[in-house]
Amino acid sequence: MNFRDELNSYIRAGYPILYVTALEPVRAIAEIEKVCDDINGGLSCHVWKVTNGWDNSGRGDDPDEVCGSVDSFADNSVAILCNYHAFIGENPDPVRVQSFIDAYSRWKSIGQNRTVIILSPIYKVAPELERFVQTLTYTLPDTDQITSIVDSMATQYKEIFTWDSDEHRIQVISNASGMTEDEVESSLALSMVKSKMNTGTARLDADIIMEEKAKILEKTGYLEYWPYPDNLDSVGGLGNLKSWLSERKKAVLSPKAKEFGLPNPKGLFLLGPPGTGKSLSAKCLSREWGLPLIRFDLGKVFGSLVGQSEERMRMVLSQIESLAPAAVWIDEIEKGMAGAESSGNSDSGVTKRVFGQLLTWMEERPKDKLIYVIATANEALSLPAALLRRFDALFWVDLPTNTDRKEILKIQLLKNNQLTDEIEENLSKIVGLTSGFSGAELERVVHSAMFKAFNDELDRVTLDHLIEAASKIVPLAQLRKEDIEASRAWARERCEFAQAEEPIDLKALNKVVMESAFRAVNLN
Repeated sequence: MNFRDELNSYIRAGYPILYVTALEPVRAIAEIEKVCDDINGGLSCHVWKVTNGWDNSGRGDDPDEVCGSVDSFADNSVAILCNYHAFIGENPDPVRVQSFIDAYSRWKSIGQNRTVIILSPIYKVAPELERFVQTLTYTLPDTDQITSIVDSMATQYKEIFTWDSDEHRIQVISNASGMTEDEVESSLALSMVKSKMNTGTARLDADIIMEEKAKILEKTGYLEYWPYPDNLDSVGGLGNLKSWLSERKKAVLSPKAKEFGLPNPKGLFLLGPPGTGKSLSAKCLSREWGLPLIRFDLGKVFGSLVGQSEERMRMVLSQIESLAPAAVWIDEIEKGMAGAESSGNSDSGVTKRVFGQLLTWMEERPKDKLIYVIATANEALSLPAALLRRFDALFWVDLPTNTDRKEILKIQLLKNNQLTDEIEENLSKIVGLTSGFSGAELERVVHSAMFKAFNDELDRVTLDHLIEAASKIVPLAQLRKEDIEASRAWARERCEFAQAEEPIDLKALNKVVMESAFRAVNLN
């Protein structure tokens, strides 16, 4: 149900106090006034602002007189209080709060229905008022609205601008999603100006629009745009995971896949020790699939006020929907959801309710929108099965095998322009010294060797530098051996493994067997 229909229902049902969060107050007021016009031949609608009082009367009105003013309006009327959260949010005047509680029953009286709408960009309300308030969100523009704005801009400048292709137009519309109508219009205008300055030709540049959206997302504090230059080729190992992702790449954003009946992919859960490439895979996957990557900092949703965390989560999920198509990355999800199962003993159930919102959204989010959720976790023992079953697949990303370590070392050496013929020929020696090392620790080996080579005033690292660097690192697999083994045992029964099994070296195995036999004979 869209905002207009939902608001219409609440007003007709006689709800006395509604709280509408809106990032575009002017447009929200216009939408509320349209709803009032559609109900019972038209309801009177009044707007209050602390700067100029009711209906732009030109004089400010005391916030404590608001309830009395609403009582004086005609029956079945609507009153909009702009940014009134400043007066009933943190540490409000108790008399003012009680005035609203007393007015609640009056405004709900049969034949005298009045609806007060608190309109604010953020949700703040005193705990005493919480149960008297119903919340709504003035949603961000959908794809049809954005398309209309983009096409209007293109028509306005048709004398100097043409689309490069249908794909160009679709990309501009996609990159403009997740912004308010004002922000869309401003970013389109900025794109025309910047492209004219940079190339001499005015055009709607999808990259410039995405840059503007990234700045807007960063202001929220919850979502962040993460452009990443590399694809999955830059990830060493993880052959099974790469094959699985490759099978699904063709179906992403494909009209033929829709005709075939394939649903949009839901998401991927990556579990494993720190430094094994989970986050890197998430970042590279978005590039591989051609989806913008949005990082969701789950921990920042939680607030100190009653209802604040739930409202923030609702707003964030609504914004994520408007960003489709996109990949949403929740890093170390187990930390954001810590204590969800026992929530109520420690935080009055806030964590559990927020967690429930996320689970419900993951199950019921619009099926026609591609929102691919990538969650990573270092351990999943504390996460309930209800979360895990909402992903297409669960992969255990283990410590790299011998083959994987060789590939990772080669990638890191090439990336830093340090791969010499001598090192490549003897790479197996470094692989042997780094058993149990994570990908991040292998990167540390290369960087440490580079520092040593620089101090020795050499142009490149040598094999000895790498050997010395590897010998001085104590891997996490050794420091947290028991924890990793416990998680690995849990994963064996529940997850697919991201790495292919290490092929058995029959020659080496035979050598070990023969040496054991000789030792046994000598002992006897």
